[in-house]
Amino acid sequence: MITRFGVKNYKALRDISLDLTPLHALIGPNDSGKTSILEALAALCKSVDSPLRQIFPAGTAFTELLWEGSLGGSVSIGCGVADGEFLGTYSFDCAPAAAATTNLCAQQQTWTPDGKNPIDLHPTAGLGSTAVHWGTTMPHLSGTEKILAGNIRNALSGVALFRWNASMLRLPVILEAQRRFTMDISGFGLAQCLDDILGLDREQFRQLELKFCAIFPEVKSIQLVAEMAYQWPTQQTADGMPHLMTGSGKGISFQLRNGHSIRAAQASDGLLLTLAYLTLLFLPQPPRVILVQEPENGIHPRRLQGVLKILRQLLSEHSRTQILLTTHSPYLLDCFQPEEVTLCRKEPDGSVSVHPLQGMPEVRKQLAVFSLGEIWTAEGDDALAKSTNHGAT
Repeated sequence: MITRFGVKNYKALRDISLDLTPLHALIGPNDSGKTSILEALAALCKSVDSPLRQIFPAGTAFTELLWEGSLGGSVSIGCGVADGEFLGTYSFDCAPAAAATTNLCAQQQTWTPDGKNPIDLHPTAGLGSTAVHWGTTMPHLSGTEKILAGNIRNALSGVALFRWNASMLRLPVILEAQRRFTMDISGFGLAQCLDDILGLDREQFRQLELKFCAIFPEVKSIQLVAEMAYQWPTQQTADGMPHLMTGSGKGISFQLRNGHSIRAAQASDGLLLTLAYLTLLFLPQPPRVILVQEPENGIHPRRLQGVLKILRQLLSEHSRTQILLTTHSPYLLDCFQPEEVTLCRKEPDGSVSVHPLQGMPEVRKQLAVFSLGEIWTAEGDDALAKSTNHGAT
């Protein structure tokens, strides 16, 4: 698990550090750095499998990623890890190469086991993987060091970032072997994920179906039906939309207890979003780190507690999985403990500061009477941030 996460000079994240729990929420107004934190954490996890020039948004100049006051500097992202018996820190620095308008970065990656002397993992020209990945066979490392390089890769490899879009969740999908058990950031591919679960383990699919029907009693069963379907293009189009194909794929249909059925195209957003969360729970190998932007979108406040129960069950059944989400919903915040929440705030100079709710006197004082969401709503972001000395570090 990632226990502590730090970023320097990435967009508005001039210098922040925050402690993380297995399930953690970021709150704060729009443009307060929450999405940037998710992006930086995704980049950190991707850096153990992909060249650093490929872990940031495609087509973005490096100078656009750099904190405005640090032109000529570098982006630094790091974390503390507790994974079984192995403890340590991992970090990387990247700066623009000769052509400052590109994302081609000079790399430095460091893994420090148990707070001991850091091990520098220097990339070799011509190799198509990262230092961490190929570091397990680097000739200049000792056997122990190779094992440690493998440990950090195992601890961080596998990240999924979701900005659920109910319109994408609805789409029937052309089945593709390379897309097994995966959904795009928008949720496109849900139908194939369900079909993959059904094909691998019918009883697993049945358990998913039972949990879904318990949340939506009007639904009797989930069916996967053949229909005209969509395919995500190899080269993503400018509008980011999948292509309608002439071939047949799989779509989702809900059989109702009144004898009728509805296709996903007619289903409510809340129905599909809840199904997407349950699908993550029943994947044979859930992502190591799951990042979700505003999971409350499209879901009635009364359903939010059910969604959080799904996420906590995912963590209880897959202890190696960690979830970080952003939210604007006080109803969702009611399902968290103060140590599981960090407030993000934009400072007058444009930088972001982070404030753990656990360290706020006002939260501690009021929690015996009010819920966390009620405290947040009544006090407001600025008042809560000013009530603690915990900020950017």
